[in-house]
Amino acid sequence: MSRGRKPKKPKKRQQRSGRAGGSARRAGTDAEFSKPGGSPFRGPVNVPGWFLGQGREPDWWKPSHERVIDASPRLLTAASPRALEQAVAELTGGELYGAVSEARSGLRLDAWAMELTDRLVGRIADTADQGDWQGPWWLLRGLASIGSYGLGGWAEQQAAKAAVSLPSGWQATQPPWLESVTRIRATGDVRAMRDAYGTRFGVIAEFCYPGNGDPSWYLFDIDVSGAVVLAGAGVFDEMDQAAEAWRDAVGVSAEGLAPAPLTPEELTCLVYFDGGEHFISGDESRVQMDNWFRAPRRISELLGVLRECGVDLPAHRSLYHDIEWEPMAEAFTAWYCGRHGHPLGQEVAESLASGWLEGMLPGTEHAVSPSRSSFYRALMGDWRDGPCTDEALAVFPEWVRWHGEQCGVPAHLLDIAVAVAQPSASGT
Repeated sequence: MSRGRKPKKPKKRQQRSGRAGGSARRAGTDAEFSKPGGSPFRGPVNVPGWFLGQGREPDWWKPSHERVIDASPRLLTAASPRALEQAVAELTGGELYGAVSEARSGLRLDAWAMELTDRLVGRIADTADQGDWQGPWWLLRGLASIGSYGLGGWAEQQAAKAAVSLPSGWQATQPPWLESVTRIRATGDVRAMRDAYGTRFGVIAEFCYPGNGDPSWYLFDIDVSGAVVLAGAGVFDEMDQAAEAWRDAVGVSAEGLAPAPLTPEELTCLVYFDGGEHFISGDESRVQMDNWFRAPRRISELLGVLRECGVDLPAHRSLYHDIEWEPMAEAFTAWYCGRHGHPLGQEVAESLASGWLEGMLPGTEHAVSPSRSSFYRALMGDWRDGPCTDEALAVFPEWVRWHGEQCGVPAHLLDIAVAVAQPSASGT
């Protein structure tokens, strides 16, 4: 909790996604699902996919899995690893988008996908003699391709398990490219853009399959207005197409920007997205859900290649401890006094600075935007009532203006961020 805050029931439900980043164990197994830097998957394993949660499997999982498996034969129209990966991302993403939109419980999404692989193995075994196994098989290979961290490794192991059930000579019936679907690789060619507010990053990286096959550009649209989140993503034929899509999504603050080499700040947003916990807010877009598994897998692959190329990546640290907010409070107090001719209460400045810096991505301390104004004003609504809170809320528009001036936000854009910070903009 930040200085001056008290617990308060959130206005929007948030659920831990169950993304299998970090290490997750279940008693009685040898499974370990870990982030890059260690082994992504170790076995032997016999872990139910819902091991990340407690109690029985949520009621909606089984019918959800059956819908996805029944739809898997349409994956057979894919003619390349890239086409199959996209089709699997959309098939699973559509199902998850429906679950999130309907505010279902049990939104442990990696666990949902792991249990799906278990059911795929069963379906493949049941239909192997009937010739109806190919759709589920291709879906299993696609999950291994888009799966981040432990999910990808788990799907690989389940595929090996399922292959035992397949009829003799089945490999000859499959296209040669199918096995390469899990072997996508970042080339190391990566560009980025940062909007005029400084809170939105577009990172565009080239990927290909073995032999430089089926190359494409993947867009990571990362928003750091509050937590580091993936606002959008997508696969494109050309880098310029990805850049145009990002500018269209971001709007006026991205006008005229062109992709350029990565800066330390853009590397930082990649590292913190990769190392952060991800939560379901309930208002995710379809694009976000289509890329819920794939984006972490791609960003992990990209960071690994950058390390291999000798790029010095920023160290990941907690953004909620050892925060030095005093210099910011002092600098704002001096600016405010000079602008208004009277001092600002010390506790007000300290509350604003400590709350502002808690959880903030390094390198964006002075960045402001309409979305950041909205985010922090909502957080201030959870502070304890009192004279300090009232004054801080009243001063908040000036706080936003000061930050925007420090980092050179154009006046017409800064005015928008300041307007959102006004009490009338949020009803507080």
